[in-house]
Amino acid sequence: MATDTRTGGQLVVDALLTNGIDRAYCVPGESYLGVLEAIREAGNSFQLNVCRQEGGAAYMAEAYACLTGKPGVCMVTRGPGACNASIGIHTAEQEGVPMLLLVGHTTTGTEGRVAFQEIDLQAMYGGMAKWVTVVPSADHMADVMARAIRIAMSGRPGPVVIGLPEDIQFDAARAANLAPTTLPRPAPSTSAMSAFSALIGAAERPLLLLGGMKWTEAARHQISEFSSRLGIPVASSFRRQDLMDNDHPCYVGSLGVGPDPALVRYVDDSDLLILIGGQIGEIETGRFQRLTEATSGRKVVHVAPDGEMLGRVLTPDLAITADPAEFCLALDGVSTDSVGKWKIHLAELRASYETYRKPLEFSGHENPGHAVAALSDVLPPDTVITLGAGNYTHFVLRHHKFREPNTLLGPINAPMGSSVPAAIAAAQQYPDREVIAYAGDGCFLMNAQELVMAAKQNLRLAVIIFNNGIYGSIRMHQELHYPGQPVATDLDNPDFVAFAESMNIPAVRIDSVHDLTGAYRDLRDRHAGPILIEMMTDPEVSTPQATIGQLQKRA
Repeated sequence: MATDTRTGGQLVVDALLTNGIDRAYCVPGESYLGVLEAIREAGNSFQLNVCRQEGGAAYMAEAYACLTGKPGVCMVTRGPGACNASIGIHTAEQEGVPMLLLVGHTTTGTEGRVAFQEIDLQAMYGGMAKWVTVVPSADHMADVMARAIRIAMSGRPGPVVIGLPEDIQFDAARAANLAPTTLPRPAPSTSAMSAFSALIGAAERPLLLLGGMKWTEAARHQISEFSSRLGIPVASSFRRQDLMDNDHPCYVGSLGVGPDPALVRYVDDSDLLILIGGQIGEIETGRFQRLTEATSGRKVVHVAPDGEMLGRVLTPDLAITADPAEFCLALDGVSTDSVGKWKIHLAELRASYETYRKPLEFSGHENPGHAVAALSDVLPPDTVITLGAGNYTHFVLRHHKFREPNTLLGPINAPMGSSVPAAIAAAQQYPDREVIAYAGDGCFLMNAQELVMAAKQNLRLAVIIFNNGIYGSIRMHQELHYPGQPVATDLDNPDFVAFAESMNIPAVRIDSVHDLTGAYRDLRDRHAGPILIEMMTDPEVSTPQATIGQLQKRA
């Protein structure tokens, strides 16, 4: 082959490396051997992480994207592999993070002829991905990859699915003149900021609500400074608690599941809601029972990086298409004489939040919130917390204190099984930081096999399993609708400690939530790599607010 040509597979890897993407997650398949060979040729310049199930690989890629802002890359084979990876595409779409799913595809010309493991990628992913395409030839590979990266990162970021026909990965094409993808960052206009200042000045009960992705460290600092200067309350949307230091005097909590009632009342009576960066949905609106109808007493400002995000749930009085970092930079020029009017509201909300995040006492039953709060107090502020789905997550979201950015990997679509893969990606990205993967007993087993990678790479992470022997979230809903009549929610679990030890991962089982901090310290002192703690929890303590018995009485 001439030196001025590259294979289709090599062009894929060239495009990734040119854009600073030097890591991918995969389950290998014969349908993309050309890409795998190109990665082998790249040597140490590219890290390929081999997973045990495509869903785990997709979660790792999604977590990588959350932490870096660069597209996370997942590589899978056609048919079954592509189907298994779909959960990661759904997660990336819901989160608004850039991701590339590279699918080894059927040989050119065989589509529609019952090719082995054939799948219609557009039909499969069209409703989830920002773009779905099949590369027509090796000559198009560089252009398709560049466009895919640009689409994944632009506006509201999201996933892109690329079908790579098996044959064109080995075909020769002219070497491309590649350049890193650069994207504009839309800034707010002067008139928009003037209108914003006027609304701030007229407000009696304002609230800043932070959400979405594309936040920079500078933007977080500017929001912190702005809220301090004006004394304005700041809340976060569902699973976005790490957008502001929870110890900041202006932070008043999250509009997530089971929010502080005082915050909900304030939101209902607020006359200015300023939503920056994201969108609100079913969780923040209490199943669309609040904030969704326009009222004469409330003005809404919505700042988002993509105009398509504006007005989907509530119609803004002032819509600003701007990158969060650019909008926050413009806040330096916003001032008001209304600060004194807000101080009493802020003081009340902050005091209520401080009370809210203290674990409740349940007579005769241990509240696992005590374990989360106690461990939070001893962990370094930059510890990364990962979550999947289940009622155990509400104890963490309520009682862990998030202090620094990029310390919460808890997808807003609340997918089971994401915490272990996400923790692996985080531990690779931040090898010197603590990473805690919280998981329920049901959630853990969905991707527990990926701990093999953590053991092999000796990654610094801790898995903490809430083991109550049930699908707790579903049991809660059953008790609300059919008190005392559970079905399909009891779990038969293996020996989690023995499972961990089979991979040479130090592990321990504790019977009291008050022993978590001691167990963690003991294991971490003995081992710098992965550790596991199985914490037996009371199935009666269903949520941070109520036991099952209390739910039955309410029902």
